[in-house]
Amino acid sequence: MSGERRDQAEQEVSIRRRGHELFVDETLGPTGPARPFSEFLRETPAAPIPAGVKAALWAVAIVAALLFAASLWRLINRPTPAAPRRARPRASAKAPKAAARIPATPTVAGRTPSPIDQEPRG
Repeated sequence: MSGERRDQAEQEVSIRRRGHELFVDETLGPTGPARPFSEFLRETPAAPIPAGVKAALWAVAIVAALLFAASLWRLINRPTPAAPRRARPRASAKAPKAAARIPATPTVAGRTPSPIDQEPRG
């Protein structure tokens, strides 16, 4: 039992050492952006969106807003389903009770042959 614990401890030390070798690299310094953000802003030209692209974006936004409004309207104005009201047949002396209780004969599906049961063609 003590041999197993010693082996397990040695394995844990070995795993930690290999993990440190694989995933921790002391040669790299602290990583950060290569250039400051203000420098990127100075290099990037401020070009306005073309009129056609702006019009297309507005059209898509309007369609999306209309679809959203329609879905909310349908959610609020949902028709309430009426409970089905079936009139119960009244028992009368004219109709015999035995005729009303005729059991339906169950339908049995035929057995379809499996590909294994069929003879090979050709």
